[in-house]
Amino acid sequence: MPNNFAYIALLSWPVISLLFFYRHMPIVQATFWTIVGGFLFLPVKTAIDFPFIPPLDKESIPVIAALIGCRYIKKAKIKLLPNNGIERWLVLLLLITPIFTTLNNQELFNGIPGLTFHDAISAIINQYLLILPFVIGMQIIKTHEDQLALFKSLILSFLIYSVPILFEVRMSPQLHTWVYGFFPHDFVQQYRFGGYRSMVFLGHGLSVAMFVVVCLAAASIFLKEKIKVFGIPLWLTLGYVFFILVLSKTVGAFVLGTFLIVSIIWLPTRAVRWLSLSLGCMFILYPILSISNLFPHETILQLARDFDETRGNSLESRFFHEGLLLEHARNKLWFGWGEWGRNRLSYSVTDGYWIIIFGKYGLVGFLSFFGLIFLSAIRAIKISKVLYEENEKSLLLNHAILVSVIMIDQLPNASLSAWLLLLSGALLGRVNYIRFARNI
Repeated sequence: MPNNFAYIALLSWPVISLLFFYRHMPIVQATFWTIVGGFLFLPVKTAIDFPFIPPLDKESIPVIAALIGCRYIKKAKIKLLPNNGIERWLVLLLLITPIFTTLNNQELFNGIPGLTFHDAISAIINQYLLILPFVIGMQIIKTHEDQLALFKSLILSFLIYSVPILFEVRMSPQLHTWVYGFFPHDFVQQYRFGGYRSMVFLGHGLSVAMFVVVCLAAASIFLKEKIKVFGIPLWLTLGYVFFILVLSKTVGAFVLGTFLIVSIIWLPTRAVRWLSLSLGCMFILYPILSISNLFPHETILQLARDFDETRGNSLESRFFHEGLLLEHARNKLWFGWGEWGRNRLSYSVTDGYWIIIFGKYGLVGFLSFFGLIFLSAIRAIKISKVLYEENEKSLLLNHAILVSVIMIDQLPNASLSAWLLLLSGALLGRVNYIRFARNI
């Protein structure tokens, strides 16, 4: 159970966040530290639950605080919905999907009552809070300098957070218990390859590893652009982030991190463009490919077993449970089973974020949510073909491939959080600003 300090931390974060906006910090950095700072330091599995509204936790509280700070302190014209275009319709579709989900789930299932009008309203609020950091990101990131400021903040956040990461690698993941009074996951899962992987305040070593992967991409981008950060030599920064990634002891994150380094620093523009598009398309098509038995699960399992038998068995277990959940989801293919665990089976384990969304809100919910994220990568890829400035083209494409990798990580894991949606929305915001400014 969380201690009193856990709730004090949640309640204090809006005040701390507003100080970011009041202290003459630029809006990009203030929003970043509000959302990413909350993700990094607030307790997991702790929420303030008021009647008739979704619980307020480390995901929703920073996002609401960021919206207030942007609109009412920085006086930015942050609209609650995108102005126009495909993104507006995708957000609207995402918000109305729970209504159809509720209408299609009135029956009792495994002892769980049917959904009600209150569940529909609560789900709509949840969906909006989920996508809100994306909506904010696409409205505060406009210029090339804004985009660089976002990645610079990422590197600074890593340098700060690497201290407790290294502490827990040596001493075992204890900080969440010491500070907030409870251990939020299975301790055994944090022991890998003869040592500990750190968890800090993120709930699992996988979340820490994904944070490091994204920061590794940021360090690679600055090395590619030959931009020093805080006067630290570029290769030293990249080497330090990669060193922490190795200490994270997570094979999937190591593969993704290595892929990003190679793609960002060494691959030509055309290859980055092709890889980003291919990864995004594979993710969007994954449910259909899996239902049709066209995705090469067995080939991937064999490659995993060749690398390490234990990791191969772990991946096999994930695919097995994913298959069970996918078969269950097919019974409510278009709009899903909704909340309250109706999307799950009593004997199943839910790992991938994609199957969580697919199970809850069906194919329509999956495509509207992840289609919005993929839209940012598609537009960046498209507009990069007509840009002449190599530095802008490079940054857009490297941001796009990072977004595609974030999507791919949602197949085996559930790492998607408000801060990653902020990064995804930022890419769409930058692309839309270029389109508007240059009439493209």
